[in-house]
Amino acid sequence: MLRKCIRYVSALTVAIVAVPSIAAAENLSYYLPADVSYDESITKPKEALGYNVGDWHARPEQIVNYMKQLAKESDRITFEETGRTHEQRPLVLLTVTSPDNHKNIDDVRERHLAAADTSRDADPDDTPLVLYMGYSIHGDESSGSNAAILLAYYLAAAQGEEIEAVLKDSVVLLDPAFNPDGLARFAQWANQHKSQNLVADPQSREHVQPFIRGRVNHYWFDMNRDWLLLQHPESRARIANFQKWKPNVLTDYHEMGTNSTFFFQPGIPSRKNPLTPDENVRLTEILAAEHADSLDDIGSLYYTEESFDDFYYGKGSTYPDIQGAVGILFEQASSRGHLQDSVNGEVAFPFTIRNQFVASLSTIYGAHKNKARFISFQEQAYDNALEAAASQNFDGYLVGDATDASRLQGFIDILQQHGIEGYRVEKDIEKDGQVYKAGKSYYIPAEQDQFGLIQGIFSTRKDFPDNTFYDVSGWTLAHAFNLPFTTHRGRIQIADAAWDAPVKQQTTLEDAYAYAFSWDDYKAPALLQSLLENDIHARQSTKSFAVKAQGERKTFEPGAVVVPKAYQNKDWHQVQRILATLAKEQNVQVTSIGTGLTPEGVDLGSRNIQPVEEPKVMMLTGDGVNLYEAGETWYYLDRHVGVPLSMVDTDRLSRVDLTRYSHIIMVDGWYNSYLSDDVKEKLKHWVQQGGVIIGQRGGAEWLSNNGLLHARYVGEEVYQNAFAKEGLTYEERDDFYAEQRIAGAIFSMDVDTSHPLFYGFPRSTMPVFKSSLEAFETPESPFVSVAKYSDTPLLSGYADKRNRDILKGKTNIAAHRFGDGHVIAFTDNVNFRAYFWGTAKLLSNAIYLGDRINVYAKPLKDKAAADEEAAEQAH
Repeated sequence: MLRKCIRYVSALTVAIVAVPSIAAAENLSYYLPADVSYDESITKPKEALGYNVGDWHARPEQIVNYMKQLAKESDRITFEETGRTHEQRPLVLLTVTSPDNHKNIDDVRERHLAAADTSRDADPDDTPLVLYMGYSIHGDESSGSNAAILLAYYLAAAQGEEIEAVLKDSVVLLDPAFNPDGLARFAQWANQHKSQNLVADPQSREHVQPFIRGRVNHYWFDMNRDWLLLQHPESRARIANFQKWKPNVLTDYHEMGTNSTFFFQPGIPSRKNPLTPDENVRLTEILAAEHADSLDDIGSLYYTEESFDDFYYGKGSTYPDIQGAVGILFEQASSRGHLQDSVNGEVAFPFTIRNQFVASLSTIYGAHKNKARFISFQEQAYDNALEAAASQNFDGYLVGDATDASRLQGFIDILQQHGIEGYRVEKDIEKDGQVYKAGKSYYIPAEQDQFGLIQGIFSTRKDFPDNTFYDVSGWTLAHAFNLPFTTHRGRIQIADAAWDAPVKQQTTLEDAYAYAFSWDDYKAPALLQSLLENDIHARQSTKSFAVKAQGERKTFEPGAVVVPKAYQNKDWHQVQRILATLAKEQNVQVTSIGTGLTPEGVDLGSRNIQPVEEPKVMMLTGDGVNLYEAGETWYYLDRHVGVPLSMVDTDRLSRVDLTRYSHIIMVDGWYNSYLSDDVKEKLKHWVQQGGVIIGQRGGAEWLSNNGLLHARYVGEEVYQNAFAKEGLTYEERDDFYAEQRIAGAIFSMDVDTSHPLFYGFPRSTMPVFKSSLEAFETPESPFVSVAKYSDTPLLSGYADKRNRDILKGKTNIAAHRFGDGHVIAFTDNVNFRAYFWGTAKLLSNAIYLGDRINVYAKPLKDKAAADEEAAEQAH
């Protein structure tokens, strides 16, 4: 930062320690620069909040109300609501610039966007700088949002040549709370446990959050992993703002462990994504010098280049880096409350806020000081991306799947929101044995401004200079949606307009004997669930059948749902109206059938088309349960399927009446310490009486270890013995352990599409997300293994060859009967971060089709069941 521009009160006035003096904290002088005057007509934070910044954790509604107040008082600020969270809290954005710029704000934005448009030239001297200042995407890292209060006041009230110059040349987009729902949860927790005499003990209740922490949003997601994936309204609003303005700098304010100091980027140099331009790092270093200068002024400790990475483009500090901007991660040692002991002394909430505020000012002034270079970088980054596209050995990407319009549309929606253009294919194209069907496939040209991000989205990179990853190493979106894709060179027949609207299915149904819809569509489970909730009798087939409809022959594969006129509790015309309405809502095609006698396959009255009961599903939550995976399961069942999911904490399970439930889900967790022997027996008895229990990762391991699942895990020693331990130096320890883990990669699995768990899945191989070494040895009993890792399993990301060699051919999905019930186990997270639509429907299959699995883990029992069924059929 320019020292002449921003000067803080000296160390003689403000103690340079983690805990501010009471006198200093009682007024704004602790936070604000001393050599700047302030407009007295602007409401100070205390006047709006009722307390000094840092005395309490500000709630989202208080922050929003104060931002509205500043917008009314200052002609530098406009206020807008850009969306709503799941809990209906407003997502807000302040646009801060000079009054003259506000009078022509559309022209200002257009002049800025010229730098990100390869068809125009931008004059760095005349192009406005845009800074996106965003705070506290993790709600319990609240020093950021509380610092945003101070920054908003400063931008509204500060007077002088320096701030006027910044506002004349720049637009500051202030997003004070990336995650209002999490922030509200944490503010409530911290404030309700605050004592008049602050308690610094880290073990005190104030500093130890319960199972549902403030870090996450309503559905318990880490929102800082959703910038690329866009599964939540907070992310969609944020990216809409980003793509509208295409800022030069985006800040992302976080907190880390209390025993740390303060971190700002650049991070570890070797962990930069190779697609990120080197100039991005140099600009980050320029701003780092400004941060250091400002933190030196107030005596705060800090560090850089030792932690974190810039590899995954789905984080706030990395998403901008491939789009001509500089994303900056700030990490402040957390007070996680109001005051907490650390190895460095007591860390006070006001101290953490001040560091974040100081780094905010150093970002704004430092970027303005180097404005021309930031503008030139943005322009050059997009120009270079277009040149890189022209130099590729392909012209674009083909992607599509004729079997599932909803899954394809989910993928398309993401690309559209990122400003990527794609065109519907109008003539079938065969490539590498895959037919990309006209009308059901898209072509994404390489030569477009967003080619850098397109490369990141389609990347299948498997080799890396540094194998240590802070986050995932592979996130190929087309793999996540189980969509075939390939590069393409040459002429192609495509639609004239980008992303032309998908074809909607019929909205009315002709009178018929019955109706049927395929299980192939991602939305099919949601349609079935809605029918059951409306008390409409529906049946599901385990065999294929063909019908004649509208003069054509149509085949339905196993999993298809039939709605017959028989057995309905409602008037048939009412059933027809409800079915038509629900099918329109889900955009699922429904076929009218005139007779129960089919030309091929089973008839509609076959015992292979059985009634479906509305499921009553419970999931274990609370102590010992992986919060993220529980949230992902809740989100999928609630938002994608419509299942009202009961959530029961592990410490209550012994007192719960399990007979209320047809299915119990155990996601990843550490259950051994939280489920007693009595609970184990209770669960066993429930399954034996007909329940379906579904385990994922740690949940599956618990089922295996406790005798419910007859599949044995590959032992840890198998992996450990594959890596040599001799001759290593202490300095090599990080690399040694990094080699042994699977760093969030995408694997290929071979699946049995004739198995009920894979009804509706189009191919015998498909991608699955893998982040652990968990796998089953192939069960001795036949038909228990439902899916195995392919012989060449790695599709995208990092996994050492030694681990790949062990895992290939190993079982990752197993299922069998257990008494009158069923046990289903996944060694991987099939709904990772809610964007793995390709495997997410496995959970629906486990719920709606799990009880159709007719395999015991012992061959003798399997034969006995077959004999019993044969005898029954003979009657």
